[in-house]
This record gives sequence, C-alpha cells and structure tokens, in this order.
Amino acid sequence: MLDLLLSRSARTFVLAATVLGGLQAQETGFYKDIKVRVGYGLQAEDNLHNSALGAGLNLGYATESAKWALELGYYYKGGDQYFDGPNGTLPAGLTPIDPVAFGDSRRNSLDGFNARLSYQHKFAEEWDWQAGVMLGGTKFKHEYVGQAQSMGWNAGATDPNSWLDTWNGTPTKGGMAISPYAGVTWNMGPVSSIEFNVMLLSYTAIDYVHYVGTGQYALSTVTGADPTVGRISDNNAFPGDALVSKKRVVPHVEVGYVFHF
Repeated sequence: MLDLLLSRSARTFVLAATVLGGLQAQETGFYKDIKVRVGYGLQAEDNLHNSALGAGLNLGYATESAKWALELGYYYKGGDQYFDGPNGTLPAGLTPIDPVAFGDSRRNSLDGFNARLSYQHKFAEEWDWQAGVMLGGTKFKHEYVGQAQSMGWNAGATDPNSWLDTWNGTPTKGGMAISPYAGVTWNMGPVSSIEFNVMLLSYTAIDYVHYVGTGQYALSTVTGADPTVGRISDNNAFPGDALVSKKRVVPHVEVGYVFHF
C-alpha cells in the first residue's frame, strides 16, 4: 500500500515538474504582446494637449533574465483650437487694418506610425526595468485659416488703398525623430503587465506667420449692395509670409497595459 502511495506521489511529482518545466520553457524564446498606453506631457508646447495615446504590437525574444523587442505602433497627441494676432507692420500708404474684422484660427496635432526598440531586464520577482527609443510617430500637422482687411472695406468706401487678405493651409512636418525612454514594468501575471516610462518626446513644430497688407494685390471692384474699390490679393499670395520650424524635446510620463498572448 505504501509502495502504491509512493508510486502515485512520484508520478504526480513528475507530472507537476513536467508541466512547470514546460511553463518555464515558454518564458524564453520568441514572444508577442499588445501594448496600449497613455502619456502626459510635463509642459504644454505648441498648443498641443498634455495627454497622448499610443498602441502597438510588440515582438521580442526573451532569455531567463532579459528581453529584446521591436514594437510597431501608432502615436497620437491632439490639440485645441487657438487664435493668432496680426503680425508685422502695415506697408506705408495702405488704409489701417480693421481689428474687429481680423480673424486667424489654428489647430495643431502630432501623430504617426512608429517603431520602438527596447531592452528589458528582470531585477525582482515581479519587476523589470527597461530602456529604449521610439523612432517616428511625430508628424506635426498645422491647420490655419484667416482673413484681414482694412477699415471701411465692403462698406461703401471707394478707397484705392483699402485691401483684403485671405489665407489658409494644412502643412505638415515629419522626419525620423528619436525619442528615448526608460522605466519599469510590473508583471501582474502570466498574461498581463503594467509599464511605467519617462520619455523625452522629440518633434519639429511649425507655425505659419502672415504679415498683413503685404500681398500681391490687384485693384478690384466688388459690385453689389456695397460697392468697394480697393486692392485684393489672391488667397495665400503673400511672398513675405513664412513657415517657421522649431525643434522640441518635451518630457512625458507614460503608463501602459501589456497583454501577452
């Protein structure tokens, strides 16, 4: 009887060891994850939101203590509408600008596909540290639309020095930005983890600068209820305008959920 119990116990032990050994073996080799994360900028720049969103498919190789991975994903950081004011000095001889009729509405956003290269190393039973770089994911989009005009425009005036500007556009600025990051991972179980990172988000911001009253004008007669004789420019026909670029490096904190499958 005792021999039978010992035999059964031995078989149970061998079976458990085999199963656990198989589970341990699955922790090494190639693996894949789905990662979803939220970020928060420690400072506000370029009228973008502080918050950011990201997701990606993570492909890696693991040893007993370390992991190397490539994540292919998407990054998004939106922005709110804002308004710009008149720039520059009005050329001599032109009728003064009408400040009530001036308008320049804008919105910025940052997004794009990216690749993250990372190294991860275990330092406690449930904790790892990691470091890596995000490549790309930072195409800056600048949307603007505006109009400026002189005093008395379209109000029955016949001043040949009156003028009207209109402008709009949606330029973008991309390139291979490199954003380094580092942090720790809490391994909650066999299928899920939580990541905490600090990242230096790198991108190039752009800003359209319109100089009022500097267009390529033609004398125009606007007929109708309020005839106006003045100078009117074709939309966006302003040779002195400029698209200004600025390099940015903005610290962000990130929290991400990792699903292992």
